[in-house]
Amino acid sequence: MKHIDKNETEVQMEENKVTAVERTMLILETIAKHKKIILSDIAKQTKIHKSTVFRFLNTLEDLGYIAKTPKDEQYFITTKMNNFHSTSSVEGLLMEEGVQIVETIARHTKETVHLAKLNDRKLTYLHKIESTQTLRVSTASQILGEAPLYCTGLGKAMLAFLDEKEISEIVNNITFEKFTDTTITDKDSLLKELSKIRKQKYAIDNEEHEIGIMCIASPILVRNTPIAAISISAPVQRMKNNIQKYSILIESLIENFQERIQNLPII
Repeated sequence: MKHIDKNETEVQMEENKVTAVERTMLILETIAKHKKIILSDIAKQTKIHKSTVFRFLNTLEDLGYIAKTPKDEQYFITTKMNNFHSTSSVEGLLMEEGVQIVETIARHTKETVHLAKLNDRKLTYLHKIESTQTLRVSTASQILGEAPLYCTGLGKAMLAFLDEKEISEIVNNITFEKFTDTTITDKDSLLKELSKIRKQKYAIDNEEHEIGIMCIASPILVRNTPIAAISISAPVQRMKNNIQKYSILIESLIENFQERIQNLPII
């Protein structure tokens, strides 16, 4: 009978811990790469057995670092992972204080509020708080979900403040899709809209992406470059009655944040 001494057992235990950490990071990296992904695809891409992946996912979900969509059970990274961002960088502070700004706006307006960033010529939602109004809009957006730039307040707010070369590259490569009767569907109309946004410093989504929903959005700028945007969404008539008030609220909160991040590295 082979004798296994204490040191050998401890070494084996440590190796198992390292393997578990490596698998956890591999699973998280795979989810982050795909934004949203189902269990079987995670198993295929990580080459880890499906039952093992399931066990790791359950633990990460219990800890609050991932969640899954109720309909098709796609896993995605939650905002709890934002705790690992450095607060000495713009991105780190964005994930910490940007969320706080969203919460402040939601508390004041009781409307649906989003935080989003540019991501490969689309926008990615980073945070969302649903309206608490009795009459409220139900948006299709999800945290880490994506949406087009040309027909959303958030997207247009960021697109308008890119440099001319970037705007031209993005606009020239848009395949315009008509979501509603008010969706912008051509390059010239979009460029005209972006010019208007630069002058007034906020963007309006006038039921351009979803019927019945009107949004106002303002960009967060670092050294004149948009890194993110914040929006308020509401039923059309209520938004029309509050556009001026909401634009002042968003701008004042963003302005204070922008002043403190101008000299920090982006990442």
